[in-house]
Amino acid sequence: MPTTEELRKQIEAIDEEIIDLIATRMEIADELAKAKKSTGQNYWNDDKEKEVIQRYHELCEEVSLSREESEQIAKVLLLISKERQKHFFE
Repeated sequence: MPTTEELRKQIEAIDEEIIDLIATRMEIADELAKAKKSTGQNYWNDDKEKEVIQRYHELCEEVSLSREESEQIAKVLLLISKERQKHFFE
């Protein structure tokens, strides 16, 4: 059985990967905002947001995370993305 210190080190490594992936996701969201602006689209699409939340529900269900947990994860990422994209339209 791993020690608490070993488990914490594993979590730290995973956290680093998560942050790297979130940063990449936000860089792509920035590019998406630029593309939307250049084509005259709004920076946010409520229907697309619902699709993303649904996708998170499905992905989280596959790995035994609850619907509530999937919604929390999706909403945090979407909030950050929305705020970042909004800046390109101001």
